Amino acid sequence: MTHMKGRAADKYHVVNDFGAIGSGLPAAIGVATARGDGKVMLVEGDGSLMMHVQELETIRRQGIRMLISIINDGGYGAEFHKFRANGVDAAAAIHGRGDLAGVATGFGLRSAAVTEMGRFAPLFREHQAANIGTLWDIHTDDLIPSRAYRRVHYGEA
Repeated sequence: MTHMKGRAADKYHVVNDFGAIGSGLPAAIGVATARGDGKVMLVEGDGSLMMHVQELETIRRQGIRMLISIINDGGYGAEFHKFRANGVDAAAAIHGRGDLAGVATGFGLRSAAVTEMGRFAPLFREHQAANIGTLWDIHTDDLIPSRAYRRVHYGEA
């Protein structure tokens, strides 16, 4: 967590390791409920969101004002990057990019699909002005593994 160095520890709650898939959304709901000030942002993967997507209704029903940033690579990135690095067909770990913004809207939240650069500042202002939870469906390239995955699976420094 070197990117957190110098930041107040009580401002960040990290659920990590692969075994945590699906745990981010319920944990963030708990943190947002405890804080009660609308200043909680969850950064989560699309596959992980789908493990507890029904909790978007809880956020709406309970009036939890939080920002959910879904990094949408169209699959289970932890798996397909590992498969690709080992020359294994990754098709079983790719589910495609469903309309997660539309799903959030269906549950009664604000939402936006983020498919181009430069959208965050205006979307964040809109979220701050609203009195409801927001989900951003952030599309990202599924062919670019993270720095950690490049190190672990490809031996890069």
